Amino acid sequence: MVRPLRIEYPGACYHVINRGNRGEQIYFNETDYNLFLDKLSGFADIFDVVIHSYCMMSNHFHLMVTTNHANLSRFMQSFTTSFTISMNNKYHRPGHLFQGRYKAQLVESEVYKNDLSLNPIKIRTYAKLPLMSLKKRLHDYRWSSFRSYLGICRRPDWLDRNFVLSSWGKSSAEKLNNYRKFIEQGLLTDNFKNLKSNMINNIIGSETFRDRVVKKYLTKDFRDIDGREQPGLSVINSLSVHDVINAVSIYFKLDISTRITERKGCNSEARKVAIYLSGKYCRKKASLTYLANNFGLKISGYNMARLRFGQNNENKQMLVQIEKLLKFKSSNVEV
Repeated sequence: MVRPLRIEYPGACYHVINRGNRGEQIYFNETDYNLFLDKLSGFADIFDVVIHSYCMMSNHFHLMVTTNHANLSRFMQSFTTSFTISMNNKYHRPGHLFQGRYKAQLVESEVYKNDLSLNPIKIRTYAKLPLMSLKKRLHDYRWSSFRSYLGICRRPDWLDRNFVLSSWGKSSAEKLNNYRKFIEQGLLTDNFKNLKSNMINNIIGSETFRDRVVKKYLTKDFRDIDGREQPGLSVINSLSVHDVINAVSIYFKLDISTRITERKGCNSEARKVAIYLSGKYCRKKASLTYLANNFGLKISGYNMARLRFGQNNENKQMLVQIEKLLKFKSSNVEV
């Protein structure tokens, strides 16, 4: 079955949803929730993704994010894969943690960002509770960004509140108070349900916004980097795996015909360096699957090779020299 296209471009805003495999539990204790947030903030920094809000329930999560580059798929694949590996190692289990692909709804941010404020109380369990009980549960729930918005707990450095709060008043106090009232007044309604009438092809917004997105991003012929879904729809200043291989070949004085991507009959040290640097410099342009395939590896083997090489302090001086070649290449990329 052909995957639905991911619409990706710089500055795009998304409502992202994913759930546990077979609807099962994702987090089991406080450490698991904190691990999720650590992975989220870490990969958001790597991929230059802005986190506006989040909500983690026992068997699913919601995010509202903006991508500064056309790289939502790369970000989500790396983030969820890393979290899954850590959880599987912790609980000594194999297999999938999440149920298939995440859902990503492209949002006309300036119009619908407030309707997508992520609310942990919108579940059937609380459907018949009185309003005051709902408010208390909302204020007490620890694993959403709402408490950070109101100042009930410390705001993480990586959480951007300005995006949502900018339209709620002039002073900080006024913005927070108006936003709190808006959320509390919406406890008895379902904003997500109300948005369905404004969503076509996973695009939430006005007809003008949807028409503009379809015309600009879905009516052109793009090269699909991994053969499965739409790639980034703009050129960004990041390197390809071929750029890395060329730089490594220059450093090791290898003939351009030398196949350092192959597992046999190649310079093994050069191959290890190329694997490590491709993971560091190419993930804004290419999926982990694509990178691993270039070296004849599965994702697990590719990640293990990168980690093992990166932990060896004896490699650092060599990496400095090769990275100089890469940075020169990066500064000359045509954008």
